[in-house]
Amino acid sequence: MIQRIQSVWLLLAGIAGLLTYKLPLWEGILQDNSVKSFIGPESLLLFAVIIATCLLGFVTIFLYKNRSLQKNLAFVGMVLSVAIIAMEYFIVEDFKSLQNFKTSAWKFGAIMPGLMLVFFVMAYQGIRRDEKMIKSLERLR
Repeated sequence: MIQRIQSVWLLLAGIAGLLTYKLPLWEGILQDNSVKSFIGPESLLLFAVIIATCLLGFVTIFLYKNRSLQKNLAFVGMVLSVAIIAMEYFIVEDFKSLQNFKTSAWKFGAIMPGLMLVFFVMAYQGIRRDEKMIKSLERLR
């Protein structure tokens, strides 16, 4: 059902994925005072995983009739979110080592995969809570 709370968490996970795609992850100032930013689409692998996780969040919303599949896909979303965080770190570190930056800082887009992870965990818990409620109602019959 669309009105279940895990649908909201999955929608927020998908939106966080879109923001990860759009917002800069890291920004640095080069020696010549020009600003260079790193965004997700600059790395093909990171881009593919971000889009897959984002789509997974949106598609999982509509699998409410199959709670076990929805729960498994929420778990896959959690794993992919952790993978995005790790890939983000390693790709940005590699990007920093190729250039000589005076200063650098992580940007707001780097927080989004962490939020995706939190939203997928909350959705997973909501789905699990629904399964427990259905099992308890079946026992009463």
